[in-house]
Amino acid sequence: MDINEIKDIVEENYNINIRSILKVKNSYNVKADEGEYCIKNIKYDFPHFNFIISAIEHLQKRQFKTIPEILPNKVGNKYIKIDEDYAYITKWIPSRVSNFNNPVELQAIAIKLAELHKCSKGFNLNREMRPRIGWYSWVNVFNTRCNEILDFRKRIYQKAYKSDFDRIYLEHIDNEIDRGQRAVKGLERNGYFVLMDREVKKRGFCHHDFAHHNILIDKDYQINIIDFDYCILDTHIHDLSSLLIRVMKDGKWNNKTGDLIINNYREVLEVTDDELKIMKYFIMFPQSFWQIGLQYYWEQQPWNEEVFINKIIRYLEDVEDIDKVFEDVINFLSQANACKKEVKSLMTSMQEEEKK
Repeated sequence: MDINEIKDIVEENYNINIRSILKVKNSYNVKADEGEYCIKNIKYDFPHFNFIISAIEHLQKRQFKTIPEILPNKVGNKYIKIDEDYAYITKWIPSRVSNFNNPVELQAIAIKLAELHKCSKGFNLNREMRPRIGWYSWVNVFNTRCNEILDFRKRIYQKAYKSDFDRIYLEHIDNEIDRGQRAVKGLERNGYFVLMDREVKKRGFCHHDFAHHNILIDKDYQINIIDFDYCILDTHIHDLSSLLIRVMKDGKWNNKTGDLIINNYREVLEVTDDELKIMKYFIMFPQSFWQIGLQYYWEQQPWNEEVFINKIIRYLEDVEDIDKVFEDVINFLSQANACKKEVKSLMTSMQEEEKK
């Protein structure tokens, strides 16, 4: 839609006198006489869009700080329609994107994620919402993606000429399928479905795109979370596992960073031994291997061959470190959990003795 048309729609629905509108990725920066605003456009049907804005409002009602407040329009609605899409408006946050390589910042980010998950609990659905649902889905999703990797191999075999990327990808398919199948068996044998039974009762959700560009640092060094487009009903360890992968991919897997993230997260929200085991198999699954193949063989992204080769090489170098590093992290944190239980048990015994 033309910028001028968007300007007319916004001014018709809000008490805003717009001076300029600039498209920024999937949003618009609006400069107006009354201040600076963000128009967030979401290309979903209304039930899914309604789930997203309801999740944001749920966090705000639970005193989660900070996410931009959705501004009501002239008639009190929290959204407008722009062409065939729905949109909401918030104040613009003067800020910079977060830096995962800064350990002080990363510590605060891990705490903020735990606060988000804690505040997400108790979310109520209604018939006017259609959310993404991740509970119980990992086993089916992983099996489907293993089958899709096998389809990528079939496509390679059908080629008369195989590119350098084809040859690298084909060479590693068997190992990665084996990793995927081990991840599925690990989930099934370590109580994934029992864990989901507990998680559903909490009625929490995940951000599901907790990337550095959706975590903004403002002038007061406060962390602001934006872009809930991929929000999903799922266990909190989905986001936590994804954060570990995002931070440590591309050759940065190490115990110290893993401990930093999980220990700071646990300052706000518990991560049990059972959850650590499930996280291990989520992280083990060859998600990046599948995604790179998807981009090359199905989506046929118009990138240079070298881009794909670099992506797959970085992933294959990471694989050598992932399993060992996370196994060490699990052992360390499990020992810490055991110590906390012993201390708690000792304190309880002492309190009981004092009562006698």
